[in-house]
Amino acid sequence: MTFAYDLNAIRARLSRELPRGLYDHCERVAAVAVGLARDHGLDPALAEAAALLHDVARHLPRAEMLRRARDYGVPVSPLDERMPVLLHGPVGAEVLRREWDVREPRVLDAVWVHTFGREDMAPLETLLFLADKLDPQKDKRYPFNAQVRERASADLDGALLDWLTGEVRRLVDAGAAVHPLMVAARNSLVLARGKALEET
Repeated sequence: MTFAYDLNAIRARLSRELPRGLYDHCERVAAVAVGLARDHGLDPALAEAAALLHDVARHLPRAEMLRRARDYGVPVSPLDERMPVLLHGPVGAEVLRREWDVREPRVLDAVWVHTFGREDMAPLETLLFLADKLDPQKDKRYPFNAQVRERASADLDGALLDWLTGEVRRLVDAGAAVHPLMVAARNSLVLARGKALEET
């Protein structure tokens, strides 16, 4: 079934509601998402809509993000409490459901999990996650993006595993916390590919 949302109307509303830099990021992510959708036989319009909408709540102030998360029943971890911006995926999905009247579950789920992923991700979820991270302006932050980008056109799950592995390693090397959802997403992929813990 072809996705039927009006992409021009989505762009018009986002351009009014988002800061310019954030809107430009959403457009870059949409371009990546459409390319990946075509590579993998997924609906390009569905991917484009999800990509345009994925950061609808990214600009909310810290206190507002936490307030909305609690009001919407979004789980808030201790790490999320310290860094409320981490909640912008699930809060954004609820904003889309409640204020934009978005009813397409594939879009809502993809927006919800696009920051850290989750176990057993659906194809659109994986595609949006990667498209967000592969915004060319994020390449300095994620030095492993070139490898991930090369793999993504042929193997979405393999590219996701490569990205998660690179990011977990980067965070650990920096002495930073790793979000448990990111760890769960990576473990799910490792186990799905027939690997488990090595015996010590």
